Amino acid sequence: MDIKNFNEESEKPEFITRANPLVSRSYQICQFKPEKGDYEPVGSYTVLDLNESQELTEGTLVNLMALMNGRKRRVNLKGLTNTRILFNIIPDSLDEKDHKVIFRSHDGAGVSIENAIMIIEKGVFDGFTS
Repeated sequence: MDIKNFNEESEKPEFITRANPLVSRSYQICQFKPEKGDYEPVGSYTVLDLNESQELTEGTLVNLMALMNGRKRRVNLKGLTNTRILFNIIPDSLDEKDHKVIFRSHDGAGVSIENAIMIIEKGVFDGFTS
């Protein structure tokens, strides 16, 4: 690891996840708000496939946060699953205040199954360049 990567990893990330205290297998997606000096929830990630291992869920969340924070390093999840993860972005309607993404898992045979849903407030990614 070079010094640039070290510094990138030690910076306070813009996005983090926290376990949702109210819903099992659900996580809050929080964004750092400099004006408040703290993280605030701006979305959620909820596992729909309760057969998914906790280790795979946590690895998926680490990779999602890396993408959202513009980081290049990812966790290799190949040893934890034999499925592919696909996603569908639900088309926005004017009256909705959130973006929704459905994650689906597919094992190469038959139909994919719903794996998780991510909901993010509109406006969170305005000006997002990564």
